[in-house]
Amino acid sequence: MKINNISRKAKADKIQNHGFCSIWTLIVFFALTFIITWSILIPALSFVSEDRQIFFIIPAAFGPFMSAITVIRITRGRAGLRLWLRAMFRFRIPAELYLAGAFLFPVAIGVLHYLLYRFYGGEPDFSDSIPWFLYLAYLLPTALLSGGNEEPGWRGFALPALLERFHPAISSVILGVIHAFWHLPLMDHYDTTMGWYLFNVIPLTFIFNWFHIKSRYAVIPVMLLHAGVNIIGSFLPTTSDVLGGLGTYMFLRGSIYWILAIILIVLTKGRLGYRVKDG
Repeated sequence: MKINNISRKAKADKIQNHGFCSIWTLIVFFALTFIITWSILIPALSFVSEDRQIFFIIPAAFGPFMSAITVIRITRGRAGLRLWLRAMFRFRIPAELYLAGAFLFPVAIGVLHYLLYRFYGGEPDFSDSIPWFLYLAYLLPTALLSGGNEEPGWRGFALPALLERFHPAISSVILGVIHAFWHLPLMDHYDTTMGWYLFNVIPLTFIFNWFHIKSRYAVIPVMLLHAGVNIIGSFLPTTSDVLGGLGTYMFLRGSIYWILAIILIVLTKGRLGYRVKDG
């Protein structure tokens, strides 16, 4: 009887895990993410005055997180959702992961970006830069409301599901492309094009994925890293175009992301630290 009970439990777990990570579940997650976010963003950006759009952009950024919660609640029930949330938002992780996500990596990226800007002839101008003592005051709200809050969906749900089916490098490209196109309604708001956005987000996805795997799939460090790279340009501003106008912010920052991503790909042999047993 005990053996039969264990067998039934193992079979149920297998079915439940399959439901959580099936390809159709993943497709539903991505579709629902776009529906939630775009149904808020598109009307707001079309009909709301620019000074009030932020009140719609913030809830729209929760699309991936809300989609993950919905899909997990349906496929794994309330208990499965609690386990997922507890696993992702665990705080008892090495302190260096918090420091790396919040300070070390964002500042390193910002400094490299600024040095490349100066190398190509950019003029220093710190007249509008934010004082460094306000860094945390900008980092934490951004991690919770404007960038970092996407990560429970992208890294917490989509990445593990993709890694079950694809090589880590392929998973990163897929997630990077989807993540970039999810921002499509904001291209005018960001004053850029989808081509430049893809140029930035795809290599950045490799960096985020590596750091999430390095953090043993805890989401808080990568939330801090996402927030850090979003705000660091305000502390190390690159105010003028270089290379005859080609060297815009998106070109320079994207170049740094690609350099770092290629280094990670080479050092990890393309696996970004992922091991099959992690899945």
